[in-house]
Amino acid sequence: MDHTVDAMDPVGAISARVKELRTRKGWTGAELGKQMTSRGIRWDRSIVANLENGRRATVSVNELLVLARVFDVAPLHLMVPVTEGPFKIAADEVYPAQRVREWVRGQTPLPGTDERMFRSEVPLDELPVRAQVTAEGRSRQDEMRAAYRAATGRELGADELLNWMLRGELPEGMVSGKQKHQEEAER
Repeated sequence: MDHTVDAMDPVGAISARVKELRTRKGWTGAELGKQMTSRGIRWDRSIVANLENGRRATVSVNELLVLARVFDVAPLHLMVPVTEGPFKIAADEVYPAQRVREWVRGQTPLPGTDERMFRSEVPLDELPVRAQVTAEGRSRQDEMRAAYRAATGRELGADELLNWMLRGELPEGMVSGKQKHQEEAER
């Protein structure tokens, strides 16, 4: 079955969600236009109607962000349906909506993606081991580097740290906090 025919696209999802959320808030198209205009996006009733009726083919990133703000929702939940079904990200690429939401969140790459690139283009504080501050006031990365230095006698470089966190494995000679607590409990 060809899902590209009945798959929703981003503008279709935004259109449907805008209509749903505007109705839920009890706003008219003119009221939504005023909300948008008060935040720097010049909208009026006719723009709202054109979007909701599918006569508007595009939504800018700025418009998406302000729509999310005025509706008090995450931009993701305007752009990708919150219900399941096929979702079209490109003319010939359709995936389940849940899979697209995971991709947009940076959790799961889509098929054919260079996974190393996908996983490496993430701020350090969003990597699996976050830049939390420990009880001693050190960042989690500093603590990991110190533990690596103690276990191996050498420094853990930024690339090694990134590779280690992306793989989710501990470098040889290191023990996780969970393993350490288990070993202490067994004693």
